[in-house]
Amino acid sequence: MKKLLLSGLMTIMVVVIVFAQKPGYDPVNAPYGHGEDSINCRLNLSLMQTSTKAGDFTGALKPWIAVYENCPASSKSIYIYGPRIFKALYAAEADIVKKKEYLDKVMEIYDTRLTYFGKEDSKGTILAFKAYDYMELMGDQVDQSVVYGMLNEAIGEMKDKMEPLDAYSYFMIASLYLYLGDNSKKKQYISDYFTVMGYVNKAIVNAKNAGDGASADYLGMVKEGIVKGFVSSGAGDCEIFADYYAERVEPNKENKEFLNEAVGVLAMVGCSDTDLYFTAAQYLYKLEPSAGIAIRLANKGVREKDYETAVRYYSEAANMESDKNKASGYMMQLAAVFSSQRDFAKARQAAYDALEYNPHNGEAYILIAQLYASSAHNIFPEPEKAGLVYLAAVDKLQKARSIDPTVISKANDLINRYSAAFMDSETAFMMGIKTGESIFIPGWIGETTTVRLR
Repeated sequence: MKKLLLSGLMTIMVVVIVFAQKPGYDPVNAPYGHGEDSINCRLNLSLMQTSTKAGDFTGALKPWIAVYENCPASSKSIYIYGPRIFKALYAAEADIVKKKEYLDKVMEIYDTRLTYFGKEDSKGTILAFKAYDYMELMGDQVDQSVVYGMLNEAIGEMKDKMEPLDAYSYFMIASLYLYLGDNSKKKQYISDYFTVMGYVNKAIVNAKNAGDGASADYLGMVKEGIVKGFVSSGAGDCEIFADYYAERVEPNKENKEFLNEAVGVLAMVGCSDTDLYFTAAQYLYKLEPSAGIAIRLANKGVREKDYETAVRYYSEAANMESDKNKASGYMMQLAAVFSSQRDFAKARQAAYDALEYNPHNGEAYILIAQLYASSAHNIFPEPEKAGLVYLAAVDKLQKARSIDPTVISKANDLINRYSAAFMDSETAFMMGIKTGESIFIPGWIGETTTVRLR
């Protein structure tokens, strides 16, 4: 019963607050009031702050009501502690109607704060905090259109100077929810995305120019989340992004941040094979060389049969790559390019370079063996000696399986196939070649091996 009476009393007190401020109150010249009113205002401010800091939100309610009703322009603390008090009452209340009253009161407090302290704090910041408290109190029942409205106004007010910084994220989440719930809002979501990305990019520049690295880094994470959300939403496809960036790449060819954004986004939406992507990537590579960009440019060279370009970028990608296994893989790709051109000597060298980065890359030795086998009938002038070339190929296969367990099966299959092509004993006898002796394989191979016969 006591709890019930207390709850009823609070409801009455909340309702009372909607009445107009005390007649004759002068918020500009006498924010605390006059005479005894001023004394009571200061006393209640102190009581409100003491109780709230102690977590006694019930005890803080009465003095808070007194200052909110009688001297609302006296202290910003009224609007800092007010939401805390009513959020605590909201959390402790089970009655849905009363919870709604507490929620409405929190929203009203922010509106009143704009009236009395809208010049001291940015309107956008106050609206953002209002939206945050709304989301906190509503939980899973949040109406994203309400959040959207608050943050749309907030960001519209502050643009690239939005505080708090994560308001950009919450706004785009709200916009995304509205689009997912109603496909007719797709254009709105796309427009919101590009507008907010413009603000965020400017905000990052602002933070860097101000020497605020922490804010710049945080905004970078905010931006990344917004981009990923947009890409995964399906609202933005390759065509939309290509149209957006088409006229912006050239004017921003010296803008590293912009080019990073363009290259990253175009890659995420499947535009990484377009001329626009590679134009942006080449500009970015000049400003900020990286293995990731180099390997994409190398692959483009292969597709366009521009092997000179491909060779350059594969080599540069490997040199810049911190992951030695990846670097080894890049050199194997280069070896494959040379092999396709039947430049076996360069292909072998690229394979050996791959082994420099990863000495356990058995695929490198397998490739060399296959190169040798492909040349078997072009090394010796005597066709009968082709079987000797397979000896050198098998040597590489044995090396491959000794350093890399993952290629044992593949190496064994090739060993069986190439061993079947060894010189037979009768031919070897006729040519004066004996098992176990060393023999030099001439031409581009230029290696010595040990004779084995079949």
